[in-house]
Amino acid sequence: MDIEGCAENMLAQAVVAFFKYKIVSSIIVLACWPPIDQIKFTRQLSQYGMSATFSCDPAILDHIRHHYLQGVLYMTHEDDDMPMFKKIKKTHFMLKYKWLILGDHVPDALRKIRYDNDVAFLKWDQVANRTGDFTAVTTEARTAIHIYDAYIHPRDGIAINLWAYWTNSTGLVLTHERERILRRNDLKRYPLRIATPLGHYSSDKYDGSFVDFLEDETMSDQDPGIRSGYGTAILLAEAVNAQDVLIENELWAATINNNSMFVMVSTGEADISGAILRILYDRTFTLDFIIPIWPFRVGFTYLSERESSSNMYLEPFSPAVWWSCLAMMAILAVVERITSKSPKEKDGALYTVLTTWLQQDASAVPEGGSGRFAFTVLSVSAMLVHAYYSSAIISALMSTGRGGPDSLKALGDSKYAIGSEDYDYMRYLFFDVKTTWDDLEYLKKKKKTSNFYQELERGVELIQQGSTAFHSEYNQIYPHFKTFSDEQICKLQHVDTIPEVLTWVQSTKDGQWTEVLRIAGGWVLETGLGKRLVNRLRVPQPPCRASLLAERVKLGDIAPLLALTAFGAVLSVVLLGVEIMFAKAKRGKLREGDAKHALNEVEVASEVVEYDSNIQ
Repeated sequence: MDIEGCAENMLAQAVVAFFKYKIVSSIIVLACWPPIDQIKFTRQLSQYGMSATFSCDPAILDHIRHHYLQGVLYMTHEDDDMPMFKKIKKTHFMLKYKWLILGDHVPDALRKIRYDNDVAFLKWDQVANRTGDFTAVTTEARTAIHIYDAYIHPRDGIAINLWAYWTNSTGLVLTHERERILRRNDLKRYPLRIATPLGHYSSDKYDGSFVDFLEDETMSDQDPGIRSGYGTAILLAEAVNAQDVLIENELWAATINNNSMFVMVSTGEADISGAILRILYDRTFTLDFIIPIWPFRVGFTYLSERESSSNMYLEPFSPAVWWSCLAMMAILAVVERITSKSPKEKDGALYTVLTTWLQQDASAVPEGGSGRFAFTVLSVSAMLVHAYYSSAIISALMSTGRGGPDSLKALGDSKYAIGSEDYDYMRYLFFDVKTTWDDLEYLKKKKKTSNFYQELERGVELIQQGSTAFHSEYNQIYPHFKTFSDEQICKLQHVDTIPEVLTWVQSTKDGQWTEVLRIAGGWVLETGLGKRLVNRLRVPQPPCRASLLAERVKLGDIAPLLALTAFGAVLSVVLLGVEIMFAKAKRGKLREGDAKHALNEVEVASEVVEYDSNIQ
């Protein structure tokens, strides 16, 4: 039948206005119309800026791009809607599909669709079955077209509520958008299943239920990754007015059996996780990440001793600085010699520069004004160089633990044994499976032993003994360092296997609760509830109260200095011997010279006497 008249134009304009508000660029019309009617209706929609595709097969909805919004227009049938809805999958009612039901009733088959649907209902008589007159509409329909929100609750069924209206003069006007948002964020105490790993909980060790254990703030340092995830899940459930249902799991992220939080959430047996996980590439295919909450960091902790430095006295200055100091000394020595007035000052010019540079007493202070000015320049220069040198030495001594391993490969080559806390994610993500991490595989091959897994308390004892690097979550091990001395706390070193990263609470991939939980997650973060939860659970690293004190100097640090001092002492004795020998040789030459001089004088005197006698 021909699609003509005012009512038909209003219908097309209202449909286009609705889908443009939903930000879709094209719609799929699920209707089995004759080709001529499809062409006419498609042409009419295109006149108002909307492209449309007709199809009798809902399988066309499988070919929609993943991140694109898609409009879907469905025409109800007077006889039966079930044949069409039997072909429609639940995933076709995800939030990215914007549905508009056009007809005189809402199909009862919608009761079984997903909660996160976006379905609206436009009541329009005599259009769905393609029979009758399109202009035969009510007077009210000619003046305004009302669009209703179809709210489908998995327990309570379908509720139709006024949402907006359209007229020629006003276009689409939203009248109850806020009510629609609030309605969809209220699950009306519908059960929300929270899969939570047991962690360290045991009914034999803790007198109470698992929920009591998770809510016990006196034990907040145990299993912070689980407590933060479960606490966030409870906040989300309260935000959407859902009834939380706890599901206890033996495992965390392992997939070796079905009693795992990861497996239950990814397969849809649970709706949301009660513990945190990192975002990994392979996990993005099986999980939706709802809200970032916990700063997670894992690695080895060990007690480091600063290694001796054989060139500690050379390290503070670079070679260029040492050479410049030597050149400055030579220049100042020349200036001191030039400005000297007496022979004594000239002879002591070099040692004046040297002793002043070494912050020792200088005996040969120049007498003249120019010499004293040069000596002042020398003193200031020596003072500044000495200050730089001293501060650099102290900085080197305050670098506690600088000789310890700082990577997994270096840890494998070090003197330290290794151990780890026994968690399923430690076993099945790091140490009991083969990874593609070469440094970790190298460490496991060289250091892993049969008693590798230890209780946390035992691991802390091994750290304190100074021979073992123990692997655990840092937030969980920090409270156990209360028994350490200040010196030991200052020597704690870490080698990360997972540097600090923000971890997330998750839900089932493309699950019906994902969007509403993400909205609630944004509210939890914006109100500061998430930060308060983290601050209550997070334990800061123990402060190093001795951090302003320099490290004790070890024998190895000054060994080169002692060797040079001993060598200098021996060399001084050798030089003394050389000087004595030189002095003896010089005195021998002087005696020989004096004897010859005396003989010459005697000979001269005898010749004079003989000459005088001859005269007489």
